[in-house]
Amino acid sequence: MQSSTEDKDARWRVIATDLRAAILDGRYPPGGALPSEPELVRTYDVSRPTVRKAIDTLVSEGLAYVMRGRGSFVRPMPERRAIIITDRDRPDLAAPGNHPDVQEFGWNLALRDHDPDAPLFTGDKITANRDIAAMLNVRPGHPVIHRRSMWHRGHTAVIHGASARLEINSYTNADMLPDWDDPKRHAQYRKRPAFFYQSLIREHGPVRWMTLTSARIAYEDERAALGMDYAEAVLLIRRTMAHPNGHPIEVTEVKAPANRYEIGYHRELADDAEADFTPQELSKSGIDLVI
Repeated sequence: MQSSTEDKDARWRVIATDLRAAILDGRYPPGGALPSEPELVRTYDVSRPTVRKAIDTLVSEGLAYVMRGRGSFVRPMPERRAIIITDRDRPDLAAPGNHPDVQEFGWNLALRDHDPDAPLFTGDKITANRDIAAMLNVRPGHPVIHRRSMWHRGHTAVIHGASARLEINSYTNADMLPDWDDPKRHAQYRKRPAFFYQSLIREHGPVRWMTLTSARIAYEDERAALGMDYAEAVLLIRRTMAHPNGHPIEVTEVKAPANRYEIGYHRELADDAEADFTPQELSKSGIDLVI
């Protein structure tokens, strides 16, 4: 029985390996159909469940997709956009005034026709869960200022009709900004793009910056927010503003679909390593975000 089970495992693996190689070699072009289930059953002399397991493997790897009633197809590879890690002035990406729609259209126009159930940005005081507490080196339950911003970027980077999206979350120990609840100050934090960071640095500087990147399979809520398919990986870029001793003040975390974004470094890609990217350079180079 053991050898029979191993043979079945080997058969679906062989099919998946053959199809994967053919896709990567270009024998099946992006958007093109893969052999049908009956064809694969005849070619490899296997059962339909064995063929489906091979196709499911390619789907989980992001190489194929299935359209019910039509068959399996090679997934088109979206145009990759870039996220640049800089060592120059770090923008406050979660600030509403820095949202690309506000930058391009102005405050009123950007918000006029937007879905109220899916706001471009939010800012609330919450209590830290385990993960946020670990980021900020506070206890779970500690008050935290959470600012969230959703960017729809790279409208040419389309897969199945969806433009690439970025989710930006900022977490700050609420003790660092005790005037957050003051209505006048809160309006300034909301409307003035640099005011949040300026206040933190003025009160708690000098500061140092630390940026780490990682990736994992996206959670269900992240897939919905970022327009991702099942089993796609999400890029996580976490930048920490900290005291010189390393104690965190604020953490900005960017989430991006890993198959639509790649990461570069300012000093290696800029024409002048000592100058910020110009808007023209950003557009020309397909850069959606500088962190």
